[in-house]
Amino acid sequence: MSFMMAVFLLCNANAQLQEANGGTTIFYNYKKAMSAEDFFQARMKQSKVYKISGKKLEIFFEKNDTFFLGRNLLSGNERTTIKADTLYIISKENLMSYFPDYQLEGEEVREVVYKYLRENIPNFSGNMNSRFTYTLDKNILNVDYENITRRYIVKKSAVYHFKIHTGTLKILEFKKD
Repeated sequence: MSFMMAVFLLCNANAQLQEANGGTTIFYNYKKAMSAEDFFQARMKQSKVYKISGKKLEIFFEKNDTFFLGRNLLSGNERTTIKADTLYIISKENLMSYFPDYQLEGEEVREVVYKYLRENIPNFSGNMNSRFTYTLDKNILNVDYENITRRYIVKKSAVYHFKIHTGTLKILEFKKD
């Protein structure tokens, strides 16, 4: 552990709560229950650039059939000390019944969608003004992708609907509005 990290943790030790499991200790300010739906939506909205936009939501460990998760505010790969502003808890049973493939992240799904659209829609180009909406029905992920383009002042959009299997990321159905 670096000297600065040790000083930081010692100065804040009195004000923070902690949760430990084995060799991992989480220091946090708030503890909050998270619903399986909220977890699902947070995982789908994560992107590869999480280091720029904020730490990604990750599961730190499981203890007594409960997942402990949050956003680790400390940099580096050291997993013995974790600092999170809010520590979220979610029942393993609730999460597994709602989102069995909980390790899946939105970036993986978006890559499948973009690859399919580039291969099957002539002149397709995704852009920053696009919107993804996700719903889950057991192992089937419903993805609505709205691609918004602007030419001068005129705004156009195309909406694509996908049904994707969460375990294999195979596209089961595709429609365009």
